Amino acid sequence: MKENCEVIRDLLPLVQDGVASEASCRMVQEHLEECEACRTFCISEPVKMPDETLDRRLVKSVRKAFFFAGMALLLIGAAVGVALTDSMGMFYNFILMPGVGMLGYWLFRGKSFFVPLGIFLLSYLYQIPGTGFVAPLFLSVLYTLFCGLGLGIGFLLDYAFAKEGQK
Repeated sequence: MKENCEVIRDLLPLVQDGVASEASCRMVQEHLEECEACRTFCISEPVKMPDETLDRRLVKSVRKAFFFAGMALLLIGAAVGVALTDSMGMFYNFILMPGVGMLGYWLFRGKSFFVPLGIFLLSYLYQIPGTGFVAPLFLSVLYTLFCGLGLGIGFLLDYAFAKEGQK
């Protein structure tokens, strides 16, 4: 009987929150009708709810970790893309720069327009030492357009999945 009471006391918070199964609710109800000790325990002991500040801190720390990991990926992707400018792998930027733009949209949402601007400045400043001031404009603008394409794709995916979740 003592073990049964301990099981019932473990199930009480679940029943009071409404997340226990019907069988568990029935079992707790039947036990409370029979056992005076558990009935007084149920009345006297308030349900201990988990601390919400702990949950908020956990969510905040996970978001911060995702943000910094995303920032690292964004910077690495931008640096690799710009470094590929003068090599045979230059055409990988057709894939890389839209990916950087999508990642930038995911990270910054409302301020994501800074990502193509950063790509433009990074690629332009990287190319100036060897070619002058006018020649790097073409590739810088091209990379900016690819990054903007990625922002558009990220926005459309966000819009599509937001609409899907509302149905």
